[in-house]
Amino acid sequence: MAKVKHYNSGYYDLRRAPGVIADLESRGKRVLKAVDPKGSIGYATSSTQGQKRPQGRWIVTVYTKSRYAKRHNVKHNALVKALDAARGG
Repeated sequence: MAKVKHYNSGYYDLRRAPGVIADLESRGKRVLKAVDPKGSIGYATSSTQGQKRPQGRWIVTVYTKSRYAKRHNVKHNALVKALDAARGG
């Protein structure tokens, strides 16, 4: 049986690698496109790295930025329904 050494700093570096960030941001954009295809309702995305305690995971958020988008999401449950778009390519 082989011993495995885990280096937390290596995981941290992996989570902020450009390829990982690009993949997560493209998934966020796909969800945004699914929920607001024309960009007229008022949804937006943000992308940032979380705090390093200890993970520092990259976070991509799709959120409502207008009153109309909030009402649209409450009425149609749009964000939850659009989550499946993140899986597709």
